[in-house]
Amino acid sequence: MKKACVALLAVLMSCVFIASCQNPAAEETTTSSVSESAQEDDGISAGDRIVFGSYPQKNVPGTDTYETEPIEWRVLEVRDGNALVISEYLLDATVYYYDMADVTWEKSSLRNWLNSKFYDTAFSESEKSMILTVKIENKDNPLYGTPGGNDTEDNVFCLSLEEAQQYFKDADDRRAAPTDYALKNGAAVSDDCKLPNGMKTGWWWLRSPASSANRAADADCYGNIDTEKNADGVDGDIVFAESNCVRPVVWIKLADSVKEVG
Repeated sequence: MKKACVALLAVLMSCVFIASCQNPAAEETTTSSVSESAQEDDGISAGDRIVFGSYPQKNVPGTDTYETEPIEWRVLEVRDGNALVISEYLLDATVYYYDMADVTWEKSSLRNWLNSKFYDTAFSESEKSMILTVKIENKDNPLYGTPGGNDTEDNVFCLSLEEAQQYFKDADDRRAAPTDYALKNGAAVSDDCKLPNGMKTGWWWLRSPASSANRAADADCYGNIDTEKNADGVDGDIVFAESNCVRPVVWIKLADSVKEVG
């Protein structure tokens, strides 16, 4: 993947900041392929947090208004001057598909929403120029063989089952909390599971099919994903579940001008 000119990226990346924390794709490669040798580029490495784009998130007390704030992302992988990032919080709640039907990622309402409404709302034109259009590999479910459908080309997407295991060290690392805006739109949370900051955690969609073609895989409020067959042979969630959340994923271009904060 070729970098855009440094002068242009110096302007575009002025909105990107890195926060210290504990704890990537050319147009012709799939998101499931991993570079083991390039985990750091331009001062940004896997595990860092950056802000990029903006979206309604925090409720203004006493009103029905939600402040549009910078989106915090976790860097999952860095490769060839590009970073694969996932939102740190669950930004919205929506269905995988609008009806009880057999559907793959290619035809899902969620894919359409991410690459249209969310894409246009969250990113300015200059930010869009930094987002890569990537080939997405949509594998069959590894446990049940449920078809994953055709590969796709997307600007914004969700992780697959395999990627949700690959990029997080354990279930606790996968836990995520919905924003006020996501809660307003119907996000479900668990009173029994919270982040260290006290925020209750929720469920978030993966793009992979689950035990049947009318169910999609997800990560639950504890960060668990289905890696072995349940006794009843059912996993994931029905595709029109309205209380599941979205944790968008994008590939963005980096630049030498990006500075680490702190």
